[in-house]
Amino acid sequence: MKKKLIAGACSLLLVASLTACNNNAATPDPGNTGGGGGEGGSKRIMLIAKANSAEYWMKVKEGAIAAGQAEGFEVSFNGPDTESEGDKQLNQLETAINEKPAGIGFAPQDGAQDGAPRLMDAAQAANIPVVIFDTPLAGSDVPIATVASDNAGMGAQAAEQLVTLTGGTGKVAIIAHGEVGTAAARRDGFKDYLAANAPGMEIVDIQNGESDPAKSRDKAQGILQAHPDLVGFFGTDDDSTIAIADEVAAKGMPTKIVGVDSSPDVLTLLKEGKINGVIVQNPFGMGQKTVEILIAATKGETPTEKNVVSESVWVTPENIDSEEVQKVIN
Repeated sequence: MKKKLIAGACSLLLVASLTACNNNAATPDPGNTGGGGGEGGSKRIMLIAKANSAEYWMKVKEGAIAAGQAEGFEVSFNGPDTESEGDKQLNQLETAINEKPAGIGFAPQDGAQDGAPRLMDAAQAANIPVVIFDTPLAGSDVPIATVASDNAGMGAQAAEQLVTLTGGTGKVAIIAHGEVGTAAARRDGFKDYLAANAPGMEIVDIQNGESDPAKSRDKAQGILQAHPDLVGFFGTDDDSTIAIADEVAAKGMPTKIVGVDSSPDVLTLLKEGKINGVIVQNPFGMGQKTVEILIAATKGETPTEKNVVSESVWVTPENIDSEEVQKVIN
């Protein structure tokens, strides 16, 4: 990989893929009733996220509902309680298809990847357009688009910033939030950047926190005990980044920390100087774009681009109050 200055932006990527979802609906347009399946009778869009309560997914929901309200569509939003319930998510997707909405958005969990293509075929048979969001879905060409972040690019940007923070020498470690999907892409983007551009930096450990705060904290503690001279640490999501920051602060270590996502706890730690920087995605824009594409599909429009880039932002204690950053995190 060539070194490139990725300054303040990463990417939100729209790739060809699929999606689905369920409850928590916006107010419908009066007089619009069910019917569904992209046949013009339904004005209901259903989104199924990886989870139904985390701050990130609530921002996706807000963007989706805003896009629906702008066009008089009801938007419902659902997902499992945690991001490790693939079977439950597939059941929610199947339920959504059976309700025959005008369109479905789906953010596949790792555990739903194998079972989702069959349900994509079912959506196609019911004439329901599907858009995948957040994480690409393999094994199906049914979805009309995929709306997802450039996760490898975010990993590379995190590595570039960590090189700057550390001077490009010393031991570093990673806690990812999974083994595949977005976690793997961010992890590998980070690794590839360092391999190509920072020969003086050594990745001494990579652990999987499984999107679980307690497990992430245990992993961080173990790494720091084994490597007290660690100069840098990368967390691929908010849970891993928070766990790293808490453990580094508890040990009073000077380890530099970079991460991804902007939950309230992450932003608090950032303002306190306990995290050096995070890459903030635009989940509101992701939800908004997903629904906009689905609504356009109900009008017979085909996406003109399968890959659409939208900015995300590198946030530090120094720029967190800037207008550019505030637009994204709020």
